[in-house]
Amino acid sequence: MKTKLLIYSLLLTNLMSCSLISNHYHDGQYESNISFFNIVWNINGNEITVDNSLTGISKIDCKQFPNHIEYKEKDGSTKIIKVLQNGNLKVNDLIVLTKIQQNM
Repeated sequence: MKTKLLIYSLLLTNLMSCSLISNHYHDGQYESNISFFNIVWNINGNEITVDNSLTGISKIDCKQFPNHIEYKEKDGSTKIIKVLQNGNLKVNDLIVLTKIQQNM
């Protein structure tokens, strides 16, 4: 009985730790100058902090993959940010984020 309990608790701990793992493929600070305002994206693990000179600071949960980053909009739709060969991020055809600093 104790062996079963130990095995179940180890399995549960392993499953919980897997859900807490964050990837750091594209961590760093990115910048986009659109018209007259500046946007700085700071990506760290499973979180993106967007500092927009017009609307302020907001935080977004994300998942990093080797070739893209996924995040959910407030309406529940999933958005994909593509990683370009030079390390910059392409949000859409109009917005490309330029990497300005690598997180350590």
